[in-house]
Amino acid sequence: MNYADKNKPMEDANQTNNNKLAWAILSKAKGSQLSQVIKITDYQEADKTVALQPDLFYKSGPFYIS
Repeated sequence: MNYADKNKPMEDANQTNNNKLAWAILSKAKGSQLSQVIKITDYQEADKTVALQPDLFYKSGPFYIS
């Protein structure tokens, strides 16, 4: 096993069987509101969404889905 095999990105290294890692995009709560899950997606889309509108969204994860 070489260095690259040992240091694969989290989404590859931690996936086993049919389990996949996912991230949630959530709305930021304002005042007495609660945050709401907007979308369940991969880390790339979650990062992009938060980067485009950091005042509206944040991400949570990773977690397993099957």
